[in-house]
Amino acid sequence: MAQWPWEYLFVALNARLGTFYTPFWVVNLLLFIFTIVAYAWSTRGVNGRGVLGNEWEYLLWIGVSTFGLNLVYAAFQWYGIFPIVTTAIGIYLLRDTVVNRFPPQLAAEAAHEAMLRTRRQVSDGVEATLKRPNRRGGSKKR
Repeated sequence: MAQWPWEYLFVALNARLGTFYTPFWVVNLLLFIFTIVAYAWSTRGVNGRGVLGNEWEYLLWIGVSTFGLNLVYAAFQWYGIFPIVTTAIGIYLLRDTVVNRFPPQLAAEAAHEAMLRTRRQVSDGVEATLKRPNRRGGSKKR
């Protein structure tokens, strides 16, 4: 530790940073893979439809961008300020997506589905007493 902490922001991100470099790229690689696996696992029932599918897609692309850029920074030895800024912005966007952006949309979608379910139940109650006409062109014997 021959430098002040802020001087490390402008040091190339490479193996000379010893205790920081290897854990940095390993953690980012694991988070990159985890993001893709979590997206695949979570959207298999949703099939990418609706607000929940959109939320998972946002999380996928923010995670892939953040952790992928950090892997590029480590591979090409960028200055230390770039991964710090990228990680801070990525974590902020992940948090904002989960806390602010999609909860109102999820609530609106749930309210809309409840309204449709109520309408269906009301209309089925009236329609259930009526006999539907046979529109296939008469009865055919087999």
